Amino acid sequence: MHKLPPGSLYRLQTLAQTGARFYKVNAYMRRLEVLGLIVATGRTDQKTDCSEYRITEGGRAELKERYDPPTTDPPKA
Repeated sequence: MHKLPPGSLYRLQTLAQTGARFYKVNAYMRRLEVLGLIVATGRTDQKTDCSEYRITEGGRAELKERYDPPTTDPPKA
């Protein structure tokens, strides 16, 4: 699990729920990209100077590790 600021976690959750979205390229987005949690799709919006990103399987695994509760199955005898 990576140490991520709340804004980065919010972006990951949004990408997981809504699919690819446009974001301004900034340090937070670059950090998520370097960690392999998101990937740029290659599409850009020239008017707003934004790039489109989508979540990766690594990003989904990060969210699952953080927010899915552990199984509480009773031990088998």
